[in-house]
Amino acid sequence: MTRLDLDAAADFLETVPEGGWTSYGDVAVAAGGASNAAQGIASWVGRSGHLVANVHRVLNRRGEVNPGWTPAGPGLPSSAAEVQALLISEGLPFHNGRADPARRWPAQES
Repeated sequence: MTRLDLDAAADFLETVPEGGWTSYGDVAVAAGGASNAAQGIASWVGRSGHLVANVHRVLNRRGEVNPGWTPAGPGLPSSAAEVQALLISEGLPFHNGRADPARRWPAQES
């Protein structure tokens, strides 16, 4: 099993622009893992998301906000609905609950 580089994951999240989004799998790839390591990224976000820039821009692979979103700490939206509202206010369009796939910010596999 490849150990995820969470510093690299945090660095990648800093690059996700306003009006864009990325997936848990993309963050896993940026962290030196494979996209199937997304669960590990989701756990990290759930524990330490308040310490990471742009964590609200991490969505599932279909571009949906995790319906069980809970803030990891202060300064984050308090619900999935608030995450989506924040993303919309940043210019990210949603259709039928899914973010515009053209706005996805992918990681480059090494």
